[in-house]
Amino acid sequence: MPRFTNFHIIRLRRKDLEKLRDSGETRDLEVVGMVYADDDVDPELVRATISSTKIYGSILGRADTKAALLNVSAI
Repeated sequence: MPRFTNFHIIRLRRKDLEKLRDSGETRDLEVVGMVYADDDVDPELVRATISSTKIYGSILGRADTKAALLNVSAI
């Protein structure tokens, strides 16, 4: 039986996360691949907008932002 695997790259941009926060919404983040957080994305913004994570791959960004992504409750 054939197997299909999708590799994704998710970019977390400050302006997108701020829009999400301002609307009062949060998102679950499930990624097979890479999460790239821009340098201006801080841990407080991550905690305010990302409700849960499941990341199979790597996280690129500031050390404190990466730690915040890893410490959000798992899906």
